[in-house]
Amino acid sequence: MSDLVSDFNSLARLSHISDKIPNDWVFTVRHVPVEPEADLIMLVNPTTLESHCEGPIDLSKLDSRDVSAVISHCLLKAFVTGMGSGDQQQKIAPWTLKTTDAKLAREVQEVMVVMGVKEDRREIGVADDKVKKLVDGQWEDLLGTIQRSMA
Repeated sequence: MSDLVSDFNSLARLSHISDKIPNDWVFTVRHVPVEPEADLIMLVNPTTLESHCEGPIDLSKLDSRDVSAVISHCLLKAFVTGMGSGDQQQKIAPWTLKTTDAKLAREVQEVMVVMGVKEDRREIGVADDKVKKLVDGQWEDLLGTIQRSMA
């Protein structure tokens, strides 16, 4: 078992980040169509709309199993290193983790089993349409920011 998996497995796992904020996260893979083109793994808390990205990574030449392995690694890294900035970084395992694609959910979950992620931390659900729209909105905002910064 890698150090990253051990570190992830040892994180506290709380139902709430704070008194009123659920520790629920949705991830999605998004392509950035700006040179040099690459992909981002985007995590969003649907309650606060806090977003975090891992990457850029070029996933275009990988098969689906390798893509799922890279995504799994990025997800664990995001939680182990903490999301947020400065003193506000949260280093806790997600209470729930979902994605926007059922096939991706199954594939990432299978990779996490092989990696040795604890059973209570590797269940990947599928976000409902309302949450998918929130995530899409966060992506559109971020992509707009990226495009403006490259102009």
